[in-house]
Amino acid sequence: MQKSIKYMYGLVISFGIIGCGKMYLNPNQFSAYKMQCEQGDGGACTKVARMYKEGVGTVQSNYLAREAYKKACKTGKSDACKALGKMYVEKLGEERDDTIEKPKQTGTVLKESEFEVNKSACAEGNQEKCYSLGRMYVNGIGTEVNNAKAVEVYTNSCEHSHKYTLDACYALGKLFIQGKGIRRDYTKAQKLFEHTCKGTNKKSCGDLGEMYLYANGVEKDIVKAVSFLEIGCNNGNTKSCTTLGTLYITGESVKENYNQAYQVFDKACHEGDALACHNMGNIYENGIGRAQSIQNAKKFYGVGCNFGLEESCKSLKLLTEKL
Repeated sequence: MQKSIKYMYGLVISFGIIGCGKMYLNPNQFSAYKMQCEQGDGGACTKVARMYKEGVGTVQSNYLAREAYKKACKTGKSDACKALGKMYVEKLGEERDDTIEKPKQTGTVLKESEFEVNKSACAEGNQEKCYSLGRMYVNGIGTEVNNAKAVEVYTNSCEHSHKYTLDACYALGKLFIQGKGIRRDYTKAQKLFEHTCKGTNKKSCGDLGEMYLYANGVEKDIVKAVSFLEIGCNNGNTKSCTTLGTLYITGESVKENYNQAYQVFDKACHEGDALACHNMGNIYENGIGRAQSIQNAKKFYGVGCNFGLEESCKSLKLLTEKL
């Protein structure tokens, strides 16, 4: 790919870029194009790239435009490859410029009034309600916090074959790792994480990686740890991304890779992980694998602070006072 990009540089410099055309882009179609792009439609990716670049129907972002052009180029769309080459030459989109927002709450919002309803439905075998009931016990919604009861509910649900049972198994594994109000049991947690990691809940792969990294109930194995952490990171486990980034920065048991650290911190930060945002600020403040940028450092410390991380608030204050 690097050779092809260099070749595109030559095309750009020698012949210029032929525009992708001035076809009208309907701002209301952005979501549809984005979905088609994620499914491998190169033409849709090209449209998404243009919409990001021009701010049509979405936030203006050269970074996201370039990422979309990359996807389109890989499908063989020559106009996207040319546009991508031009962005490389003009050094557009090298840094993240899209807005970082606190992630919205995922999953069903639980109400105190639903506790008895969920309890009855779970007793009748409704696995979705069993999972919700377990969450209510863990978080003290409509009842007192009772992790022992949550373990009981999650265990019964985990034994069934239903799309919500993997979530219950994962939640059960987390409880056994934490050991709050129950006996910590790494062996049970490992089996549950292995089970869910093989299924559709790939977040648990990251938790399994943490176990191998810190030798929690298993023999320490860095190779396995990194492998599982990568799977978790790629499937929404932001803590896995942050852990990976830290390993790449410190070179602890792995080869130092500042660029890879930047990539995983950036991914986790944009998915709402406060510590990852703080680490991005640290990278820019100290010029670790990136050009030092106090402006970017303040930006990421500010995001971490807005996400509630006190350390980021302190770093932002200290950096501001220095100027």
